[in-house]
Amino acid sequence: MAPATYAQLQHRPVTLGGGLEIAIPFGEFDQALDKQMVGVSANLTVPMRLLPFDIGFDFSWARMGSVRDVVTVNDEYVDATTGDLRTRSEVYGYHGQLRFKPFNGKVSPYIEGMAGLRQFTTRTDITVDGLDQPIMTQRNANSFVGSYGWAVGIQVAPTKVFYIEGRVERLEGGRVSYVDPRSIAVSPDGDVSYATVSSGANVVNVHLGIGFRF
Repeated sequence: MAPATYAQLQHRPVTLGGGLEIAIPFGEFDQALDKQMVGVSANLTVPMRLLPFDIGFDFSWARMGSVRDVVTVNDEYVDATTGDLRTRSEVYGYHGQLRFKPFNGKVSPYIEGMAGLRQFTTRTDITVDGLDQPIMTQRNANSFVGSYGWAVGIQVAPTKVFYIEGRVERLEGGRVSYVDPRSIAVSPDGDVSYATVSSGANVVNVHLGIGFRF
């Protein structure tokens, strides 16, 4: 497998991919959360043409934990007397990418740097049968933390426009406060209580997905 030629660099594709992701906390984050997370991620990269680099953006989402319960509803505009309460703790990632990809063929390995933000948020919704929208939506907690790291991956392309991708990311950053999913409790009246944790948020993400080249 030879490095890309000048002509190949001029015709390198834009890529758009997405798939499933498993987040494996380590360090303080592992001690505080004590579980793996499952989610999705997607990224878009654009070639820098005459250089073997792509620039892009990566978005990710993972569920940290959730609680669901039936609670009493007392609303004069709603006939139902009970509702379905759901409290969800989630983490989102927003990262810019600089990808070094010297080969563009059926097998295209790469390495990249990543920098951006991660958002830790917990929200509560109450829904009732017969209504399309929740009768109550509340954000319980929301925090951002700077994030940076690296990733290695490989794209295998059975066709010119379709590829299968596997990648591993290692992300680090500062300390952040977030809701401990294990502490969430719901009273019969719908009051949500929880405890917060402050720790680092270091994580290794394992991604398996598909994508398209344009």
